[in-house]
Amino acid sequence: MKVRKKKILDGIDKEILRCLYHRRPLVTNQIAKCVGRTPPAIKPRLINLQKMGLIKPSKVSGIRQFKRIFGTKQVKIKSPRSIYWDLDLKPQKRRK
Repeated sequence: MKVRKKKILDGIDKEILRCLYHRRPLVTNQIAKCVGRTPPAIKPRLINLQKMGLIKPSKVSGIRQFKRIFGTKQVKIKSPRSIYWDLDLKPQKRRK
């Protein structure tokens, strides 16, 4: 996944927040459809908005387990089916 270097909000970030404000919680695919982008293009923006404290993952639906073999080693991978995103509306404490 590509990491966004810009830490400022642009028009697409504001549109994501607008979609979540009107109808929440939403899955990444629904947000991407609302904004008019693809889910892989939206994911780094969601992570950036989460780091800024504007949105949060509200719930995770179902955990899937995969078994992958790397060389001779077998690894179990746990992955959520989908993450529902919601606005983070709790009041933040002010620093003095």
